[in-house]
Amino acid sequence: MEKEYLAMYDVRGIQNYIFRSNDLQEIIGASNLVENIIIDGLESIITGQSDWNREEFLTDWKNDNGTEFIDDNSVKMQVLFIGGGNGYVLFRTKNICSKVNRLLAKYILEHTYSLTLAVAICEKSESYEEDYKTIQKKMRKIKAKMPETKPVGIMPFIAADKVTGYPVSVHNNRKFSKYADGSIEYLCTESWLKREHFPHDENSEKILDNLVIGKGDNSKLALIHIDGNNMGQRLMNIMGMKENKSYKNAIATMRTISKNIDYAFGKAYKACELYVGRMTESVKPGYKGKLIRGIIRAGDDITFICNVKVAFGCVKAFIYEVSKHVLYENKAYTRQENIKEYGFSACAGIAYFNSHFPFRDAYEIAESCCKSAKNRAKSLRCREGGKADGNLGNFVDFQICMNVNAGNLNEYRGKQYQIINSNQLMIFRPYFIPCHNVQELGDLNERNKEYDILNLEKNLAYFNNKNFFTRSQNKKLRNAFSYGASETEKYIAFLKSRQKMFPDTDMKTWYDALEIMDYAVVKEGKLICV
Repeated sequence: MEKEYLAMYDVRGIQNYIFRSNDLQEIIGASNLVENIIIDGLESIITGQSDWNREEFLTDWKNDNGTEFIDDNSVKMQVLFIGGGNGYVLFRTKNICSKVNRLLAKYILEHTYSLTLAVAICEKSESYEEDYKTIQKKMRKIKAKMPETKPVGIMPFIAADKVTGYPVSVHNNRKFSKYADGSIEYLCTESWLKREHFPHDENSEKILDNLVIGKGDNSKLALIHIDGNNMGQRLMNIMGMKENKSYKNAIATMRTISKNIDYAFGKAYKACELYVGRMTESVKPGYKGKLIRGIIRAGDDITFICNVKVAFGCVKAFIYEVSKHVLYENKAYTRQENIKEYGFSACAGIAYFNSHFPFRDAYEIAESCCKSAKNRAKSLRCREGGKADGNLGNFVDFQICMNVNAGNLNEYRGKQYQIINSNQLMIFRPYFIPCHNVQELGDLNERNKEYDILNLEKNLAYFNNKNFFTRSQNKKLRNAFSYGASETEKYIAFLKSRQKMFPDTDMKTWYDALEIMDYAVVKEGKLICV
């Protein structure tokens, strides 16, 4: 009997591919292009083979039973599931597997111009657990040794794209774009392919204009990057359970997990849209459109842009919703036990930027802020019970984009926020967003009380209240922090002599609020946030 094979596909460099541009329509188009690239490629390959019976090659993994390959020997190929940027596919023979691998790599190259495909295969056994471990190990080795290939570069006499460095394409009525004044913008093939996948019913030039309040200082936006916590380890723990050793059970479990992730994070993004809808009249009176635009929605990896004043509310709305859901539901557990063991949590990074700031750099800064938030969440001090395997809390970090070098966040902050003649920084972030499921998640709320985002919200409301401080006083107080404790205390003493009252929060949390005090919606002395 001929051996059967399990293949794992990993499209490499997707994030860099999407954000290798400062043109928003190319970024959105690239995100649309790669969203279902593996399934699109497999379907194109199957329909292109005249000697293959389409019914014997199953790609609709979200709707089929998942066991057709195991139960029916006539099935030549079946997609097990797609998740986390990876695809897992069963093949009846090595010849079919090899042919699909070659054609899929070609399809991805032709349709993206620069993305590459990493492929690992192993002989299928009766144990999915063993095959999963084997193929993961092989993929790690392949990716470690796989060279980073790029398309052929430019020749001395060929014009280059100013962002990608790839050669511009000879225009043939498709790979160039005309400006309104009749001048021609020449594009490289990669840029053209991305633009082809931008929604044709949307005006790319108006996206950012519609999100901002106005011109100048009012043209601020927020780019938010959110990523689920500890997903890989939890997935391995679930798949390591004895009931998931067989293929039938493992396939059902993996598909359920993938669907749960999509559902929970999709619902959470919808909660952001609903929150923004409630806030639109307060932020931009008379505007009937949306003040939020999704960029990437890939499982637990979410990126979107929104009006600067709704950014914190969006993050809180997202976290509150996603924390209601679970990655996996163990039937032997109670609802509370499932939330404790498998409940979702996430960290977020916010980059505040002017609409003319390079979009690619804003994304890098938001991603760095998200990593900063995760680092605090993973510290023993902040984990549930102070244990290495304790649950992680929800944290958020933020940064105003003043410099394209802020992507190296620690280095930038070490220079930008260091107090004169001190090793300390003025900033206190990242902040903790309390979880609703207090009993289920142990002491997370109490353990992270010092970092509670409520402190930041109190400060924002207080410093935005004109009955307490004027705008100029806020700015002087903010600037005093950079000169150290002595100067700060001197200016605070001066304000107190003028009968000024200060928030009842720790002074070390004040600077963060003073820096972003213009990026909040405050009514009647209260911060409007979720």
